[in-house]
Amino acid sequence: MLKPAAVITGATRGIGRAFAEEFAGQGHTVLLAARNEAGLAEIAELIAVKHDVGVYYVSCDLATPEGCDKIEEALRTHGLYCESLVNNAAMMTAGFFQDQERDALLKTVDLNFRAVVDLTRRFLPDMLARGAGGILNVSSVEGFMPVPYHATYAATKAAMISWSRALAYEVMGTGVRVCMVAPGMIETDIHTAGGAENSRYALYLPKMKPGRLAEAAYRRFKHGNWVIIEGWLNRMFVGLARFVPGYFLIPSSGWFFQVRNEDGKPVEPEPLEHPDARTGDTDDGKV
Repeated sequence: MLKPAAVITGATRGIGRAFAEEFAGQGHTVLLAARNEAGLAEIAELIAVKHDVGVYYVSCDLATPEGCDKIEEALRTHGLYCESLVNNAAMMTAGFFQDQERDALLKTVDLNFRAVVDLTRRFLPDMLARGAGGILNVSSVEGFMPVPYHATYAATKAAMISWSRALAYEVMGTGVRVCMVAPGMIETDIHTAGGAENSRYALYLPKMKPGRLAEAAYRRFKHGNWVIIEGWLNRMFVGLARFVPGYFLIPSSGWFFQVRNEDGKPVEPEPLEHPDARTGDTDDGKV
């Protein structure tokens, strides 16, 4: 007989680690997934000792289909099945779109949304067949609005919000929950890793501890809330985004999320070479 487990992606830090602690603390066997194998091993041992539950882990890159394959393989290896899936793994890219590396942009799309669809498609059918289980997708308040300088990241989170709400309706009445939590500012290093540590939002907005978010989100996930937004300030931002006209919302968002250097000055776009200069073609009007 297979044992139920909660699969948590991006589990070595921040929100993912907090969810690992929360699910384990509630008595769930957990399978942790991330790229950092040494970090996974350390966290798995700590959680297993602290909560006296089964803790397993798998090192994989979820930005690739092969990474998602490894999660299925790990479940089979340990005699588990996915009872709850927490799609948390994500990365952020910040700055002018044309200055960001193409590979990083595509990896952001693959990790933040393609992997979410992939893993959900792998595990949701069995949940529906059992009539029990749940999917918890970790989006962002940014997903409720267009965000200049975070355009790709915010778009992946917007896609997750729309997709999660639609899927929640499809599975209604089946015994399976599909929920989406949209955090605001959290004490995590994703903003620094994305190059946005000096942006106004990162400096001035109050930061919520990951543990507080995980505790509240777990409780509301178990109650089957489709959309989970914790914190009055985050709820206010989401409410404003719904009703403020775009001609005011987008410039305001751009000012707030503008990438700045250590001196607080806005980072300017890098100069671009004219295409004709790269090919040596000129148009001087001569025949």
